[in-house]
Amino acid sequence: MTEVGTGAPSSPHEDPGVILMLAFQAGDDAAFEQLVLAYQGAAFAMLRRILGPHAMIEDLAQEAFLRVWRARDRYKPAGKFTTFLYRITYNLALNRVRDDKRKALYSMPRDADGVELPQQDLKAIGPDEEVDTGSWAQIVRHCLTELPENQRVALVFQHYDGLELHEIAEIVGSSPKAVKSLLHRARANLRTLLTPYREAEND
Repeated sequence: MTEVGTGAPSSPHEDPGVILMLAFQAGDDAAFEQLVLAYQGAAFAMLRRILGPHAMIEDLAQEAFLRVWRARDRYKPAGKFTTFLYRITYNLALNRVRDDKRKALYSMPRDADGVELPQQDLKAIGPDEEVDTGSWAQIVRHCLTELPENQRVALVFQHYDGLELHEIAEIVGSSPKAVKSLLHRARANLRTLLTPYREAEND
């Protein structure tokens, strides 16, 4: 596993998570327990925003901290601890998304001849229904799920987690310039997805 840093100008050693991680690296197992208590909420929140109400979120969060444990000897404080943790958690979430897609592909209902049967899109929500029954926060969350996963993740990191471009780039393994372009496309696509709901609200 590759350690990541944010490239932030302040010293990583001033970050509370880094301090705990270095203490754990030095042999203080209690510091790891403090890390889990301090940052498990962030890991859970990130997984929920990427995966939605997924049955595997708790297991994935536990796996993320297990990987933090395994990285103890080779950890290097190149940036904030949250960026290090988010990188691990992001990769686990991305792998789960890909696994779910593969499972869905092979589990499509088929007839006796092996031909795929048409399915109702259970995630499709009509604008009129959504405006009447849900808040705008719910509408936005729904539309976020319709974005390509890389665009959705970038928006989540920026608007929900408040991360800077260079931090998002560290986590997703890209460049700040590429992330900026990705966010531009994501916002444009999200506006397009939200348009029917805004028009329904104004009717």
